[in-house]
Amino acid sequence: MSNLKPLLKYPGGKGRELNIINKNLPKSFNNYIEPFVGGGAVYWNINAKKYFINDISRDLILLYKYVKKQDKEFFGELNLIDGNWHKLKDIVDQYFKFLSKKYYSYKYEKYSCYNLQTQIDRFVRNIENKLRVPLFTFNGFNIDIFKRQLNSNLFNKMIRIKNNEQKYKRDLESKGLRDNIECAIKSAYYMYFREIYNTLNKGHNISPRRRVAIFLFIREYCFSSMFRFNSDGNFNVPYGGISYNKKNMDEKIEYYRNRKVINKLKKTRICCDDFVKFINKIEIKKDDFMFIDPPYDTQFSEYDKNKFDKEDQIRLANYLKNECPCKFMLVIKNTDFIENLYKNSDFKIQQIDKNYSVSFRDRNKKDVVHLIITNY
Repeated sequence: MSNLKPLLKYPGGKGRELNIINKNLPKSFNNYIEPFVGGGAVYWNINAKKYFINDISRDLILLYKYVKKQDKEFFGELNLIDGNWHKLKDIVDQYFKFLSKKYYSYKYEKYSCYNLQTQIDRFVRNIENKLRVPLFTFNGFNIDIFKRQLNSNLFNKMIRIKNNEQKYKRDLESKGLRDNIECAIKSAYYMYFREIYNTLNKGHNISPRRRVAIFLFIREYCFSSMFRFNSDGNFNVPYGGISYNKKNMDEKIEYYRNRKVINKLKKTRICCDDFVKFINKIEIKKDDFMFIDPPYDTQFSEYDKNKFDKEDQIRLANYLKNECPCKFMLVIKNTDFIENLYKNSDFKIQQIDKNYSVSFRDRNKKDVVHLIITNY
């Protein structure tokens, strides 16, 4: 085991199942192959001579490639975003007294909603020169979009705080007020980049390195690192909330420069293809090992915009039954459809329990059964 960790938290990641997966690995193998790598919890945990990984998500695969190459422009974009994140805390420290006074004036009815909005407008104008402008001046986007989000977030947050205090007949302590104000400010920054990302998904272009830095940022700060798109194709997961205020990407950026991480990636061929096209690109030998963690047969398939439907599950099953030349392990949620695909095979099939830490609108049952299917 190499005991490295994934570059990012990924929906459906297998970090919590590593003990079970490790116990069921082949005793030995040469090369490691993973057609649906995602965050790569198993890939980062395992040792092999060479590695071949693939995912259909272009942004994810570019992240792997930029870290592998130690791309300076990508790290520059990442540092810009993270640097502003730190500055937002400084802004909260500097302006909390001002903002709290405005809130209390509104709470005790010295201010009307209009007066409160005017004071928030004043605050938003004052902070413009404290942020690093390059992130707000490209491709039709400018700092006015962020300021509009910030203005709306702060105003609505203060309205809700007062309403909740009245509803529950309990005053919010100063620390709670500060946490909520910081959350409103940081949420506006997150929502700004979420809006950019959604615009990019509709055909607008920026530097691919900036795009991947934005992709990573919203993956880090969206609620529970979920990735969900609405019917219009927009990513719509909200900011993670007050508990995310203390997060930053400092350690992650440092980890991306870890020599062990870079060395592993240098031994890895990284592809962005349909899984069959990827498999056909490489010369798979009998003593290699393939770990397969595909999207699950479930109604909740909105982790990314690339669908993996029943026909894809059938393609995968047919490949494993009829063509796969090496040892493999498939980990997948048990459904009637999946059970019928594999029940008449010669494969070894085990059941394991998996408890989801997050249930999004009840689309994931918290207690489900997963299958470990192997041909050894």
